[in-house]
Amino acid sequence: MSRLKRILIPAAAVLAGVVVVGYGQLRGESSWLIAGGVCLVAGLAGGAFLSFRRTVQREAPATGHKPKPIAAPRGDDSDSLVAQMLAQGRYALLLRPQVAADLEPHQFESTLEILQTHMALVPDGTVILGEAEDRDQQQEAGREGWWQRQRAVRVGPYFLDRYPITNRQYYEFVASGGYEQITYWDAAIWPAVLDFVDQTKQPGPRFWTDGYCAPGEEDHPVVGVCWYEASAFSRWAGKRLPTDAEWVKAGAWPVKLSETQSSQRRYPWGDTMERAKANLWGSGPGTTVSVNDLADGVSVGGIYQLIGNVWEWTRSDYVPGCFPPEEFISESPLKSLRGGAFDTYFDSQATCQFQSGDVQMARRRNIGFRCALSVSDLMLYRESSPKSQNEEVPEEVNA
Repeated sequence: MSRLKRILIPAAAVLAGVVVVGYGQLRGESSWLIAGGVCLVAGLAGGAFLSFRRTVQREAPATGHKPKPIAAPRGDDSDSLVAQMLAQGRYALLLRPQVAADLEPHQFESTLEILQTHMALVPDGTVILGEAEDRDQQQEAGREGWWQRQRAVRVGPYFLDRYPITNRQYYEFVASGGYEQITYWDAAIWPAVLDFVDQTKQPGPRFWTDGYCAPGEEDHPVVGVCWYEASAFSRWAGKRLPTDAEWVKAGAWPVKLSETQSSQRRYPWGDTMERAKANLWGSGPGTTVSVNDLADGVSVGGIYQLIGNVWEWTRSDYVPGCFPPEEFISESPLKSLRGGAFDTYFDSQATCQFQSGDVQMARRRNIGFRCALSVSDLMLYRESSPKSQNEEVPEEVNA
């Protein structure tokens, strides 16, 4: 039963009961009062039953392999609340200045340690977007205005998830009621959230069953989520999707050579394609793998699987580089995708510079995401810390 029906059916019964009781009072007939009372009781009982069934479905699915969600703390126990948020992966919320200032020293240190374990610091600097060699070749062919033009973008310091978001991580968002809390969702998409369901009509990614992923895929990247779902999860976790330029900078890792020149990698591991370092067509099992695999393909900053396994949503709009922006017209808004996936065949589409795109509502088997955090949005040290307040980033964060 859909979430809308779970609300409307009990509500209709209660409303009918109110009308019948009112009519009975007007006529002064006890039979109408009794009938109305039955409707009221049935409506309220039905609502309670459906809510209970929804809870049972969430916590004890037919498949039997779905874990129980992390329990909410009881009372006002600060340690329990912090522990729950850390277990859910919502440490970014605890490091917001308005929250971090009130944490106990041990809570703050634990949260900061978890941030450094799960996210990599990408330093500020300029990144070049676009394929330089394509531009040169197409200029020579006389197709001016068609080539993929380069542009330099300045990026501030930020943190990026070391791994794509997994099924296990996404489940905590679903189990905590993420699909039922409109504050996490873009207002424009509210009417469609009821349609973001799995194969058994439970809230969640498209290819899940009974509200959870297939057995053994807990540590695989979550797929079958559209751009709006990725954005909602990011808000719940206290993070955001990376911009297109941020994603490229994390993989290409530019090195400034002079005031006018810089060097950046074509792949996270260097300038030559090595298929053994990425899950791509012909070098993998033909489906997703665990986010912990392929450690040889890690970036300079310690970020896994920027190339291969799944395409990754970014927060930026997609405009093909082969068209002037004013000439590109799309029927639906497109969002930028980066990195290639397990079914990417061409090497040229599995580079740090290659950009693809898809409609925001797409829920494909080969698209996932990871989250980002701006350094400026976090409290990374406090007055009690021995670090100087004048430092932009604490020394231990650079480790």
